Amino acid sequence: MPPDKRVGRRVMNRVHVLMRRYSAVLLLTIFVSVPASGDEPVSGAPLKCEVGPIEKTYGKTQWLVYGCDDERSVVIVAAPLSPARPFVFRFLAQGDGYLLQSKGSGDRDYTTAAFGELKMMTLEDIEALVKLTKTSAQQ
Repeated sequence: MPPDKRVGRRVMNRVHVLMRRYSAVLLLTIFVSVPASGDEPVSGAPLKCEVGPIEKTYGKTQWLVYGCDDERSVVIVAAPLSPARPFVFRFLAQGDGYLLQSKGSGDRDYTTAAFGELKMMTLEDIEALVKLTKTSAQQ
């Protein structure tokens, strides 16, 4: 492959990575900083969910999973090229369990399928997601 095409491909790959990261952070900021009444963490401070991401598939489409600074909650954002975009799920730690929340206007077929998979997750499954986000952040 000619050198100019390789450079162009590297630049486009870098642009794609940056777009994915910044679009996900923007969605996280909007979703996490404006909680619905009654679901705010006990401390009163909004959650920051910037650990990760790890890539997962739910509802036959790609999602980015970020761990939150409470070290128990996760946010699951539709990946940049996903038909579910824009859409965000959040497993919010509450007591000994989790509250699953969702927000967005992505393709309903994909978001409903993802919701069906996510609502079946056990406590151990969610804790494993949290652990995976921490592991990816250390690499």
